Amino acid sequence: MFILRFDFRLGPQSVATMGDLYAASLEMCEWGEANGAMMGLFSEHHTSSDGYLPSPLVMAGAAAARTTTLPINVGALLALMYDPVKLAEDMIVLDHLSQGRVTYTVGLGYRDAEFAMFGVDPTQRGALMDERLDVLTRALRGERFEWNSRTIEVTPAAFTPGGPMVMYGGGSKAAARRAARLGMMFVPQHTDPALAEAYDAAAVEAGNPPGMCMSPGDGSPTSLFVADDPDAAWAEIGEHLLHDARMYADWLGDTPSLSASHASTVDELRAENGAYRIVTIDEARALRDQYGALSLQPLSGGIPPEAAWRYLRNLEDL
Repeated sequence: MFILRFDFRLGPQSVATMGDLYAASLEMCEWGEANGAMMGLFSEHHTSSDGYLPSPLVMAGAAAARTTTLPINVGALLALMYDPVKLAEDMIVLDHLSQGRVTYTVGLGYRDAEFAMFGVDPTQRGALMDERLDVLTRALRGERFEWNSRTIEVTPAAFTPGGPMVMYGGGSKAAARRAARLGMMFVPQHTDPALAEAYDAAAVEAGNPPGMCMSPGDGSPTSLFVADDPDAAWAEIGEHLLHDARMYADWLGDTPSLSASHASTVDELRAENGAYRIVTIDEARALRDQYGALSLQPLSGGIPPEAAWRYLRNLEDL
């Protein structure tokens, strides 16, 4: 039981190309479908120096076309970077292509550079998100309505009745309350129980069901690799993992996140024994039993596919 996550960071230490990573991810989704993957996950960010994936729906569509049963999630989908009507159209086409296998976890975003590039006023982002989510969900349901002096009616109707599943993710109480108020499942980005408490209280107040907060396991790794020899593996791919960790640290600052790291060297990253881990097959089994699923990021930081495959295929013995 594992999740395959792809964000396509391509650090300067990598000899891979972006085309290598894109192609390998699709092959890995096919492999994952045959080997017990719970989900393929494509993340989104913009104007990143290392090429972080800006168009996750394109990759989700490609993965859907290469698989038949694998669930696929786009998360976080930065909805403020889109026209919500056009986004609904793209999601509906993908809903038919995938036969309902693609779901979405919407996020507000936190990088000023992204807001600036898309002309989003960050001081108004909460109100803008409420508006965009309302438009998006109504369009996905096939409603005919008026918005900003525009008549909206998205066709064709979605494959999934009512439209594909859209969840909401975030790391603040405001995010939890927004999800609860709108009756959306909430995916926290860290394990603070206050988020679930805020969600349940807001859900009850809004007349929506409480308990739809999918809190991650406390201490669970988010970028796991399985190796016969962890020492050799750290020597081979440690710089790639460190690039990923340092880029996120620069973006997040003091913002809490399950994948946060304060490491500045590979040795420090390994010593944290936190989000980034390389373990033996027996240790992987123990983590699977503890957390229910393993979170893999097989191309983290731009790991060349030929190296990434060696660690992935070790899970065939899981």
